[in-house]
Amino acid sequence: MFKFSYFVCTFICSNDHKQMFKLGKHTVEFYDSIDSLPFDRFNSFNKFVMLDAELGSDVIAFDQKISKMFQFLGKEMTKEATGELYNLRNTYHNIMTENNVRGLAFACLIRKIDDEKIEDYSIENMKSILKKLSGWGLEIGHVKESNDSIKKNLNRN
Repeated sequence: MFKFSYFVCTFICSNDHKQMFKLGKHTVEFYDSIDSLPFDRFNSFNKFVMLDAELGSDVIAFDQKISKMFQFLGKEMTKEATGELYNLRNTYHNIMTENNVRGLAFACLIRKIDDEKIEDYSIENMKSILKKLSGWGLEIGHVKESNDSIKKNLNRN
C-alpha cells in the first residue's frame, strides 16, 4: 500500500481511509492503494513509473542522459553509450511532446475529482486532468513527492 510522505500529507485530508487533497475549493481523491487500482490502470501506472525511472521527461533527465553517455564514451563503452543515446532520444521526445511520464503515473492514481469518478484514462485525458489540476494549484513538487513516496513503498514490499 502506498503512503504519502509528510510533505504531501499537509495537502491531504483523510476521510474514511480515502487519500485526498484539496486544491483551492477542489478535492482530488486517490485510490487508497496501488492494489486497489483497476487492472488496466495498474499496468499504465507501472509503465509510466518505469519510463520515468529509465527515461524521465524533463531537462534534468536529459542532462543526466548526456552525462552518462560521456562517462560511457570515456570508458570506451560504446554499446552502453549507444543505449544512453537511444534513451536520450526518447527523453527529448517526452520533453518536446510535453509527455511528462511522472505526471501521467500520478494521474493514474486519481480516483475522483470533486466527487466525479475518472473513467477516461487515455493519455490525452490524463494530460487534460493534469492541466486542470495545475490551474488549481498543483505543483510539480507534489507530483514528484507523491511518486517518490509510492516508489519507495513499492520497493519495500
